[in-house]
Amino acid sequence: MRILLLSNESSGSSDSQVVESIARELSARGSVTSLVPSSREAFDEEVSQAAREVDLLVVAGGDGTINCTVNALRDDLGSVTFGLVPMGTGNDLARTLEVSRDPLDAARAVVSAPERSIDVWRARGGGVDRLFINACMGGFPVEVNEAIDEDLKRKVGALAFVIGGAKGAADMTRYRVTIDGKVVDDCIAAGVGNGRTCGGGVRVWPQADPSDGLLDACVLSAEGIGDTLKLAATVRAGRHTALEEVETLRAEHIEISSEPAMEFNLDGELVELVTPVIFEGAGSIMMRV
Repeated sequence: MRILLLSNESSGSSDSQVVESIARELSARGSVTSLVPSSREAFDEEVSQAAREVDLLVVAGGDGTINCTVNALRDDLGSVTFGLVPMGTGNDLARTLEVSRDPLDAARAVVSAPERSIDVWRARGGGVDRLFINACMGGFPVEVNEAIDEDLKRKVGALAFVIGGAKGAADMTRYRVTIDGKVVDDCIAAGVGNGRTCGGGVRVWPQADPSDGLLDACVLSAEGIGDTLKLAATVRAGRHTALEEVETLRAEHIEISSEPAMEFNLDGELVELVTPVIFEGAGSIMMRV
């Protein structure tokens, strides 16, 4: 088997020595070639070219890295099987797929695990048209994204989301959101999940199944800061779905619009995706996890 090990120096827990150890573990399955893209601008071309010659593409990185990889190969996703070794900040897709967050344990699982099908989704809005695997969140989570940077992620890991949340809470926007025709006022966040968590383990879609062909949506509303803090604690624990201030939906096609315009992150990355946004199925990939 020909294996490509793709790593990203900007991922939250990237470490060249750990990547070398992962390559040694993967070599039990076949010949391993390592790739560290030279830049974000060159990522798509370098990954798509390298992937033409392999059977298994193992992403050693976070949700953002696997998102970029899927988009680089969006026209030929069926040509390669994927593996995941979580080395990012939040590692939310890995949480849903129950992948060990110990890189070497995850690499051993890639070697021995059977293949399974994982849904891929498409997001379109504001001139952006991209694929995603785990989740898209808008509103307050984007304010958190904007409050943290890569340096902070590398220094404190998932704690960066807590720090960003404290900063974002000081200037929280509320929206009037329409999701598939239903209007929700005082919205602080809205999003769709193929996985169950975002933001480093926040259980926004606790019942999501990344292989069922359906996307889970959640819209959260709260009138004041006190209500917001209570709701946030309930969401983190995944106990929010029956609350009156929470609107949920599961479908193959979901449309979200808002006033004012809401920006969404895409697997944790800011790509200028803004409402109105359409989310729809884009096929699937095969993964060893």
